[in-house]
Amino acid sequence: MDEQQAVELVTRLVARGRGVDARALSPATNLVEDLGFDSLDASELLAAVHTETGTHLPMSDLSDLRTIGDIGRALTHQEATP
Repeated sequence: MDEQQAVELVTRLVARGRGVDARALSPATNLVEDLGFDSLDASELLAAVHTETGTHLPMSDLSDLRTIGDIGRALTHQEATP
């Protein structure tokens, strides 16, 4: 999966989880400031990412994963790491 595909996946998961139109989201969408995510929302998103891809992104990375694009990049990087 390349970065664009990862961002599209995260966008789709966020849109479904928040009940918003995916077209209203962008890689720059901030999960906390723009969408009101809390730690439970974030853990549910990371669980959904894991279910869809089999890739585990640790909760400890959340301080660095502020936007949809951040998660997409992390997902791409994590898949490339053996």
